[in-house]
Amino acid sequence: MMSSAHALCRALSPFCEGRPSVTRNEIIQEIQKLTEEIRTLSYSSTKAAAEKILQLQQRRRELRAQLEAAEP
Repeated sequence: MMSSAHALCRALSPFCEGRPSVTRNEIIQEIQKLTEEIRTLSYSSTKAAAEKILQLQQRRRELRAQLEAAEP
């Protein structure tokens, strides 16, 4: 479990291991893509769409928290 969390950190965090791997703009763009996908899925009333929305919202929250943590 720890290795997957560490891999996620390395993939997402511009500050993990002291060197940038993803820029702030790339994170913002990913948040925008997630928001668009959530909006599109919101027109569907299926259980699968609702589950996918929840997953995307969680991912978006994680990215937003990462941006906030990185702000000086």
